[in-house]
Amino acid sequence: MPKLVSDIGHIILQVGNMEEAIKLYRDALGFELKEQSPEWSVITTKLGELTLYKTPKITPLVLRDANVTPISLHVFNFEEAADQLEKKGYSVKRKGKNSGTLTDPWGNMVDLHDHRKA
Repeated sequence: MPKLVSDIGHIILQVGNMEEAIKLYRDALGFELKEQSPEWSVITTKLGELTLYKTPKITPLVLRDANVTPISLHVFNFEEAADQLEKKGYSVKRKGKNSGTLTDPWGNMVDLHDHRKA
């Protein structure tokens, strides 16, 4: 059977303010900005990319269980990442030493975790 899909086109996070979104996802989390427009911006990291879509009506990316999100990001050190994000005013719900959930200003939830043993 031939392959029908060549790659993933977009994984979209809806945001209310593109400048604030870039400040969080590029400046705080460390994604690279691949493309930018007033309504769409593509951010990238080593193994993938996300599309930020500015819209006045946001449906946050959260599954039915308010503690679950379909997007999970690896960080080098969760405790350090959470500390830095909190110092910048972002909300991080810690689940332990190695994981937690970042909630962006528009209600999108993103899991953050590391694979450190200690």
